[in-house]
Amino acid sequence: PKIVVFSRDHRRKGELFQQAFEMYARECGLETCVVGEPVSTTMSPYLGAMFSFLEKKPVMALHSTASHNPPNYNGVKVHAGRFNEEIFPGRLEFSETVGKEVVESYVRWCTQFSPYDRELNIDLSNGAGAIPLPPMASRLFPRARLFNDRLLQDFGGLRPEPGWTVSWGGFGVAFDGDADRCPFYVDSRMIFFSRFLSGMVKEGLFRVRKVVADQRTPPSIIDFLGSCGVKVVVGNIGNTNQSIISRRENALWFEENWHSGGYPVGGSRFYWGEAPFAVAFWLDKLKVSPKRLLEGVPSFEYREERFQVAPGFNSRVVEFAERRGMSYSTLPTGGLRLEEEDGHILLRESNTEIGTAKVFVTGSSPQVLEKKLAFARRLIASMER
Repeated sequence: PKIVVFSRDHRRKGELFQQAFEMYARECGLETCVVGEPVSTTMSPYLGAMFSFLEKKPVMALHSTASHNPPNYNGVKVHAGRFNEEIFPGRLEFSETVGKEVVESYVRWCTQFSPYDRELNIDLSNGAGAIPLPPMASRLFPRARLFNDRLLQDFGGLRPEPGWTVSWGGFGVAFDGDADRCPFYVDSRMIFFSRFLSGMVKEGLFRVRKVVADQRTPPSIIDFLGSCGVKVVVGNIGNTNQSIISRRENALWFEENWHSGGYPVGGSRFYWGEAPFAVAFWLDKLKVSPKRLLEGVPSFEYREERFQVAPGFNSRVVEFAERRGMSYSTLPTGGLRLEEEDGHILLRESNTEIGTAKVFVTGSSPQVLEKKLAFARRLIASMER
Protein backbone atom coordinates (compact mmCIF):
# COMPACT_ATOMS: atom_id res chain seq x y z
CA PRO A 1 0.00 0.00 0.00
CA LYS A 2 1.05 3.59 -0.62
CA ILE A 3 -0.77 4.88 2.47
CA VAL A 4 -1.30 3.25 5.89
CA VAL A 5 -4.00 4.48 8.29
CA PHE A 6 -3.98 3.49 11.96
CA SER A 7 -6.89 3.81 14.39
CA ARG A 8 -7.98 2.27 17.68
CA ASP A 9 -10.95 1.97 19.98
CA HIS A 10 -10.97 2.70 23.71
CA ARG A 11 -9.94 -0.79 24.84
CA ARG A 12 -7.00 -1.05 27.23
CA LYS A 13 -3.57 -1.07 25.59
CA GLY A 14 -4.89 0.41 22.36
CA GLU A 15 -2.57 3.38 22.89
CA LEU A 16 0.39 0.99 23.11
CA PHE A 17 -0.51 -0.40 19.69
CA GLN A 18 -0.65 3.16 18.40
CA GLN A 19 2.78 4.04 19.82
CA ALA A 20 4.31 0.87 18.34
CA PHE A 21 2.79 1.65 14.95
CA GLU A 22 4.07 5.25 14.94
CA MET A 23 7.59 4.06 15.82
CA TYR A 24 7.56 1.40 13.10
CA ALA A 25 6.12 3.81 10.52
CA ARG A 26 8.89 6.34 11.13
CA GLU A 27 11.59 3.69 10.73
CA CYS A 28 10.06 2.41 7.48
CA GLY A 29 9.36 5.82 6.01
CA LEU A 30 5.69 5.02 5.40
CA GLU A 31 3.14 7.63 4.35
CA THR A 32 0.77 7.35 7.31
CA CYS A 33 -2.24 8.84 9.04
CA VAL A 34 -2.95 8.21 12.72
CA VAL A 35 -6.42 8.78 14.17
CA GLY A 36 -5.73 10.39 17.54
CA GLU A 37 -9.17 9.78 19.07
CA PRO A 38 -10.87 6.39 19.76
CA VAL A 39 -13.22 5.33 16.95
CA SER A 40 -15.36 2.31 16.17
CA THR A 41 -14.16 -0.42 13.82
CA THR A 42 -16.13 0.52 10.72
CA MET A 43 -14.70 4.05 10.70
CA SER A 44 -11.37 2.44 9.79
CA PRO A 45 -12.32 1.12 6.31
CA TYR A 46 -14.49 4.21 5.80
CA LEU A 47 -11.49 6.50 6.32
CA GLY A 48 -9.17 4.23 4.35
CA ALA A 49 -11.58 4.14 1.40
CA MET A 50 -11.96 7.92 1.49
CA PHE A 51 -8.20 8.53 1.43
CA SER A 52 -7.79 5.95 -1.33
CA PHE A 53 -10.40 7.76 -3.41
CA LEU A 54 -8.98 11.24 -2.74
CA GLU A 55 -5.30 10.34 -3.12
CA LYS A 56 -5.82 7.82 -5.97
CA LYS A 57 -3.65 5.30 -4.15
CA PRO A 58 -4.09 1.87 -2.51
CA VAL A 59 -4.52 2.11 1.26
CA MET A 60 -4.10 -0.24 4.20
CA ALA A 61 -6.31 0.58 7.22
CA LEU A 62 -5.27 -0.96 10.56
CA HIS A 63 -7.62 -0.81 13.53
CA SER A 64 -6.71 -1.91 17.05
CA THR A 65 -9.61 -3.77 18.66
CA ALA A 66 -10.60 -7.19 20.00
CA SER A 67 -14.32 -6.78 19.22
CA HIS A 68 -16.50 -8.83 21.59
CA ASN A 69 -13.62 -10.80 23.13
CA PRO A 70 -12.79 -10.56 26.87
CA PRO A 71 -11.21 -7.36 28.26
CA ASN A 72 -7.68 -8.76 28.45
CA TYR A 73 -7.61 -9.35 24.68
CA ASN A 74 -6.59 -6.95 21.96
CA GLY A 75 -5.61 -7.24 18.32
CA VAL A 76 -5.69 -5.57 14.91
CA LYS A 77 -8.25 -5.72 12.10
CA VAL A 78 -6.97 -5.01 8.59
CA HIS A 79 -8.69 -3.61 5.49
CA ALA A 80 -6.68 -2.99 2.34
CA GLY A 81 -7.14 -2.15 -1.32
CA ARG A 82 -8.07 0.62 -3.70
CA PHE A 83 -11.41 2.44 -3.62
CA ASN A 84 -12.54 4.42 -6.67
CA GLU A 85 -16.14 5.38 -5.89
CA GLU A 86 -17.47 8.76 -4.78
CA ILE A 87 -19.70 8.00 -1.76
CA PHE A 88 -18.39 10.46 0.85
CA PRO A 89 -20.48 13.53 1.74
CA GLY A 90 -17.93 14.96 4.18
CA ARG A 91 -14.39 14.68 2.80
CA LEU A 92 -11.31 14.95 4.98
CA GLU A 93 -7.91 16.11 3.82
CA PHE A 94 -5.19 13.50 4.17
CA SER A 95 -2.74 14.40 6.93
CA GLU A 96 -0.44 12.69 9.42
CA THR A 97 -3.00 12.97 12.22
CA VAL A 98 -6.76 13.40 12.34
CA GLY A 99 -9.13 13.55 15.31
CA LYS A 100 -12.80 14.07 16.02
CA GLU A 101 -13.42 15.20 12.46
CA VAL A 102 -13.38 11.49 11.50
CA VAL A 103 -16.41 10.85 13.71
CA GLU A 104 -18.19 13.92 12.35
CA SER A 105 -17.60 12.85 8.74
CA TYR A 106 -18.68 9.28 9.43
CA VAL A 107 -21.85 10.32 11.26
CA ARG A 108 -22.74 12.62 8.38
CA TRP A 109 -22.34 9.69 6.00
CA CYS A 110 -24.52 7.43 8.16
CA THR A 111 -27.27 10.04 8.56
CA GLN A 112 -28.05 10.53 4.88
CA PHE A 113 -31.35 8.65 5.43
CA SER A 114 -34.81 9.64 6.67
CA PRO A 115 -35.45 9.66 10.45
CA TYR A 116 -37.09 6.65 12.09
CA ASP A 117 -39.87 8.18 14.17
CA ARG A 118 -40.99 5.10 16.15
CA GLU A 119 -39.77 3.89 19.52
CA LEU A 120 -36.39 2.19 19.32
CA ASN A 121 -34.01 0.63 21.84
CA ILE A 122 -30.27 0.82 21.14
CA ASP A 123 -27.89 -1.28 23.26
CA LEU A 124 -24.24 -0.24 22.83
CA SER A 125 -22.63 -2.88 25.09
CA ASN A 126 -20.50 -0.09 26.64
CA GLY A 127 -18.35 -0.50 23.54
CA ALA A 128 -17.23 1.57 20.59
CA GLY A 129 -20.78 2.05 19.33
CA ALA A 130 -21.06 4.69 22.05
CA ILE A 131 -18.86 6.91 19.84
CA PRO A 132 -20.96 7.32 16.64
CA LEU A 133 -24.45 6.26 17.81
CA PRO A 134 -25.42 9.09 20.21
CA PRO A 135 -24.92 11.82 17.57
CA MET A 136 -26.57 9.57 14.98
CA ALA A 137 -29.55 8.99 17.27
CA SER A 138 -30.06 12.72 17.87
CA ARG A 139 -30.49 13.18 14.11
CA LEU A 140 -32.15 9.94 12.95
CA PHE A 141 -33.79 8.21 15.93
CA PRO A 142 -35.57 10.90 17.97
CA ARG A 143 -37.48 8.34 20.09
CA ALA A 144 -34.52 6.07 20.81
CA ARG A 145 -33.54 4.89 24.28
CA LEU A 146 -29.84 4.13 24.72
CA PHE A 147 -28.63 1.30 26.95
CA ASN A 148 -25.06 0.53 28.11
CA ASP A 149 -23.83 3.71 26.43
CA ARG A 150 -20.77 4.43 28.61
CA LEU A 151 -17.31 4.09 27.09
CA LEU A 152 -15.75 1.44 29.34
CA GLN A 153 -12.22 0.18 28.67
CA ASP A 154 -13.20 -3.28 29.85
CA PHE A 155 -16.27 -3.52 27.60
CA GLY A 156 -15.27 -6.91 26.13
CA GLY A 157 -17.08 -10.16 26.61
CA LEU A 158 -20.57 -9.19 25.44
CA ARG A 159 -21.63 -11.07 22.30
CA PRO A 160 -24.88 -10.21 20.52
CA GLU A 161 -25.18 -13.67 18.97
CA PRO A 162 -28.17 -15.99 18.48
CA GLY A 163 -29.27 -16.91 21.99
CA TRP A 164 -27.79 -13.74 23.53
CA THR A 165 -30.60 -11.77 25.17
CA VAL A 166 -31.03 -8.09 25.97
CA SER A 167 -32.51 -6.53 29.10
CA TRP A 168 -35.20 -4.56 27.32
CA GLY A 169 -38.43 -5.50 25.56
CA GLY A 170 -39.94 -4.13 22.39
CA PHE A 171 -37.98 -3.46 19.20
CA GLY A 172 -34.36 -2.42 18.99
CA VAL A 173 -30.78 -3.11 18.02
CA ALA A 174 -27.75 -4.32 19.97
CA PHE A 175 -24.19 -3.62 18.87
CA ASP A 176 -21.21 -5.83 19.65
CA GLY A 177 -18.12 -4.39 21.35
CA ASP A 178 -16.45 -2.81 18.34
CA ALA A 179 -19.77 -1.91 16.63
CA ASP A 180 -19.37 -3.80 13.38
CA ARG A 181 -22.42 -6.03 14.08
CA CYS A 182 -25.91 -4.76 14.82
CA PRO A 183 -28.51 -7.51 15.40
CA PHE A 184 -32.12 -6.36 15.56
CA TYR A 185 -34.24 -7.72 18.43
CA VAL A 186 -37.94 -8.12 19.16
CA ASP A 187 -38.87 -8.74 22.79
CA SER A 188 -35.33 -9.76 23.74
CA ARG A 189 -34.94 -12.29 20.90
CA MET A 190 -32.65 -11.72 17.92
CA ILE A 191 -34.11 -11.52 14.43
CA PHE A 192 -31.76 -13.46 12.18
CA PHE A 193 -30.53 -11.34 9.30
CA SER A 194 -31.97 -13.67 6.65
CA ARG A 195 -35.45 -13.49 8.24
CA PHE A 196 -35.30 -9.69 8.44
CA LEU A 197 -34.18 -9.48 4.80
CA SER A 198 -36.88 -11.94 3.74
CA GLY A 199 -39.52 -9.80 5.44
CA MET A 200 -38.25 -6.65 3.73
CA VAL A 201 -38.39 -8.38 0.34
CA LYS A 202 -41.83 -9.93 1.05
CA GLU A 203 -43.31 -6.54 1.98
CA GLY A 204 -41.80 -4.85 -1.08
CA LEU A 205 -39.69 -2.56 1.12
CA PHE A 206 -36.38 -3.65 -0.39
CA ARG A 207 -35.85 -4.74 -3.98
CA VAL A 208 -32.93 -7.02 -4.68
CA ARG A 209 -32.14 -9.58 -7.37
CA LYS A 210 -29.22 -11.39 -5.75
CA VAL A 211 -27.68 -11.78 -2.29
CA VAL A 212 -24.71 -13.65 -0.86
CA ALA A 213 -26.00 -15.65 2.11
CA ASP A 214 -24.20 -17.15 5.07
CA GLN A 215 -23.53 -20.91 5.15
CA ARG A 216 -25.60 -20.83 8.35
CA THR A 217 -28.70 -19.65 6.47
CA PRO A 218 -31.18 -22.57 6.51
CA PRO A 219 -32.69 -24.18 3.39
CA SER A 220 -36.18 -22.88 4.25
CA ILE A 221 -35.05 -19.25 4.02
CA ILE A 222 -33.07 -19.85 0.83
CA ASP A 223 -36.19 -21.38 -0.74
CA PHE A 224 -38.37 -18.52 0.53
CA LEU A 225 -36.13 -15.85 -0.97
CA GLY A 226 -36.03 -17.84 -4.21
CA SER A 227 -39.84 -17.84 -4.30
CA CYS A 228 -39.66 -14.03 -4.02
CA GLY A 229 -37.44 -13.85 -7.10
CA VAL A 230 -34.13 -13.44 -5.25
CA LYS A 231 -31.13 -15.47 -6.38
CA VAL A 232 -29.27 -16.68 -3.29
CA VAL A 233 -25.56 -17.40 -3.59
CA VAL A 234 -24.59 -19.53 -0.59
CA GLY A 235 -21.20 -18.08 0.31
CA ASN A 236 -19.00 -18.82 3.29
CA ILE A 237 -18.59 -18.06 7.00
CA GLY A 238 -16.60 -14.97 8.02
CA ASN A 239 -17.03 -11.38 6.89
CA THR A 240 -13.75 -11.33 4.93
CA ASN A 241 -14.77 -14.38 2.92
CA GLN A 242 -18.25 -12.98 2.36
CA SER A 243 -17.01 -9.59 1.19
CA ILE A 244 -14.72 -11.21 -1.38
CA ILE A 245 -17.59 -13.27 -2.81
CA SER A 246 -19.88 -10.24 -2.69
CA ARG A 247 -17.44 -8.16 -4.72
CA ARG A 248 -17.32 -10.88 -7.35
CA GLU A 249 -21.12 -11.18 -7.43
CA ASN A 250 -21.78 -7.42 -7.13
CA ALA A 251 -24.35 -8.12 -4.44
CA LEU A 252 -25.32 -7.49 -0.83
CA TRP A 253 -23.70 -9.99 1.56
CA PHE A 254 -24.60 -11.00 5.09
CA GLU A 255 -23.98 -13.32 7.98
CA GLU A 256 -26.80 -14.39 10.28
CA ASN A 257 -25.17 -12.53 13.22
CA TRP A 258 -25.49 -9.23 11.30
CA HIS A 259 -22.12 -8.79 9.74
CA SER A 260 -23.22 -7.33 6.40
CA GLY A 261 -21.91 -5.28 3.50
CA GLY A 262 -22.18 -4.69 -0.23
CA TYR A 263 -24.65 -1.86 0.38
CA PRO A 264 -25.65 0.35 -2.56
CA VAL A 265 -24.86 4.05 -2.24
CA GLY A 266 -25.74 6.35 -5.11
CA GLY A 267 -25.15 3.77 -7.83
CA SER A 268 -21.98 2.43 -6.21
CA ARG A 269 -21.28 -0.25 -3.58
CA PHE A 270 -18.88 -0.65 -0.71
CA TYR A 271 -18.02 -4.15 0.51
CA TRP A 272 -16.57 -3.83 4.00
CA GLY A 273 -18.80 -4.93 6.87
CA GLU A 274 -20.94 -2.10 8.25
CA ALA A 275 -23.20 -1.72 11.26
CA PRO A 276 -24.08 1.93 12.14
CA PHE A 277 -24.66 2.63 8.43
CA ALA A 278 -26.64 -0.62 8.12
CA VAL A 279 -28.98 0.32 10.99
CA ALA A 280 -29.78 3.66 9.36
CA PHE A 281 -30.13 2.00 5.93
CA TRP A 282 -32.67 -0.60 7.09
CA LEU A 283 -34.69 1.65 9.42
CA ASP A 284 -35.09 4.13 6.58
CA LYS A 285 -36.95 1.39 4.68
CA LEU A 286 -38.84 -0.23 7.57
CA LYS A 287 -42.39 1.09 7.10
CA VAL A 288 -44.27 -1.74 8.87
CA SER A 289 -44.17 -3.17 12.38
CA PRO A 290 -41.56 -5.87 13.12
CA LYS A 291 -44.41 -8.32 13.77
CA ARG A 292 -45.93 -7.77 10.36
CA LEU A 293 -42.49 -7.84 8.75
CA LEU A 294 -41.90 -11.42 9.93
CA GLU A 295 -45.39 -12.79 9.24
CA GLY A 296 -45.21 -15.62 6.74
CA VAL A 297 -41.39 -15.79 6.84
CA PRO A 298 -40.13 -19.27 7.86
CA SER A 299 -38.87 -19.32 11.43
CA PHE A 300 -36.01 -21.49 12.60
CA GLU A 301 -33.98 -22.39 15.65
CA TYR A 302 -30.20 -22.10 15.73
CA ARG A 303 -27.40 -23.38 17.94
CA GLU A 304 -23.63 -23.62 17.71
CA GLU A 305 -21.32 -25.74 19.84
CA ARG A 306 -17.57 -26.32 20.14
CA PHE A 307 -15.75 -29.65 20.52
CA GLN A 308 -12.14 -30.50 21.25
CA VAL A 309 -10.78 -32.55 18.34
CA ALA A 310 -7.45 -33.64 16.87
CA PRO A 311 -5.99 -31.46 14.06
CA GLY A 312 -7.11 -32.39 10.55
CA PHE A 313 -10.79 -32.55 11.50
CA ASN A 314 -12.01 -31.08 8.19
CA SER A 315 -10.58 -33.88 6.04
CA ARG A 316 -11.51 -36.58 8.56
CA VAL A 317 -15.16 -35.58 8.76
CA VAL A 318 -15.48 -35.65 4.97
CA GLU A 319 -13.85 -39.08 4.83
CA PHE A 320 -16.19 -40.29 7.61
CA ALA A 321 -19.28 -39.08 5.72
CA GLU A 322 -18.00 -40.72 2.54
CA ARG A 323 -17.54 -44.07 4.26
CA ARG A 324 -21.02 -43.87 5.78
CA GLY A 325 -22.63 -43.03 2.44
CA MET A 326 -24.02 -39.68 3.65
CA SER A 327 -25.39 -37.08 1.28
CA TYR A 328 -23.22 -34.03 1.89
CA SER A 329 -21.43 -31.05 0.38
CA THR A 330 -18.10 -29.56 1.42
CA LEU A 331 -17.65 -26.05 2.79
CA PRO A 332 -15.45 -23.56 0.89
CA THR A 333 -12.94 -23.40 3.77
CA GLY A 334 -13.15 -27.09 4.60
CA GLY A 335 -15.60 -29.19 6.54
CA LEU A 336 -19.04 -30.61 5.89
CA ARG A 337 -22.61 -29.46 5.18
CA LEU A 338 -25.51 -31.86 5.77
CA GLU A 339 -28.81 -30.44 4.53
CA GLU A 340 -32.46 -31.49 4.84
CA GLU A 341 -35.74 -29.62 4.36
CA ASP A 342 -36.21 -29.08 8.10
CA GLY A 343 -32.71 -27.71 8.77
CA HIS A 344 -29.03 -28.36 8.29
CA ILE A 345 -25.71 -29.07 10.04
CA LEU A 346 -22.28 -27.54 9.44
CA LEU A 347 -19.17 -29.20 10.88
CA ARG A 348 -15.77 -27.59 10.47
CA GLU A 349 -12.48 -27.00 12.22
CA SER A 350 -12.06 -23.56 13.76
CA ASN A 351 -9.84 -21.16 11.81
CA THR A 352 -8.67 -19.43 14.99
CA GLU A 353 -8.86 -22.00 17.81
CA ILE A 354 -6.41 -24.90 17.42
CA GLY A 355 -7.91 -28.30 18.18
CA THR A 356 -11.48 -27.02 18.14
CA ALA A 357 -14.34 -28.04 15.87
CA LYS A 358 -17.41 -25.87 15.47
CA VAL A 359 -20.86 -27.26 14.82
CA PHE A 360 -23.66 -25.01 13.52
CA VAL A 361 -27.18 -26.44 13.51
CA THR A 362 -30.55 -25.10 12.35
CA GLY A 363 -33.96 -26.72 12.80
CA SER A 364 -37.53 -25.86 11.93
CA SER A 365 -38.54 -26.33 15.59
CA PRO A 366 -36.82 -26.78 18.99
CA GLN A 367 -37.44 -30.53 18.76
CA VAL A 368 -35.88 -30.79 15.30
CA LEU A 369 -32.92 -28.70 16.46
CA GLU A 370 -32.26 -30.99 19.44
CA LYS A 371 -32.50 -34.05 17.21
CA LYS A 372 -29.95 -32.67 14.77
CA LEU A 373 -27.64 -31.57 17.59
CA ALA A 374 -27.74 -35.06 19.07
CA PHE A 375 -26.85 -36.52 15.68
CA ALA A 376 -23.89 -34.12 15.31
CA ARG A 377 -22.61 -34.99 18.78
CA ARG A 378 -22.81 -38.72 18.06
CA LEU A 379 -21.04 -38.23 14.73
CA ILE A 380 -18.12 -36.39 16.33
CA ALA A 381 -17.91 -38.88 19.20
CA SER A 382 -17.73 -41.76 16.70
CA MET A 383 -14.97 -40.01 14.74
CA GLU A 384 -12.84 -38.98 17.70
CA ARG A 385 -12.84 -42.30 19.58
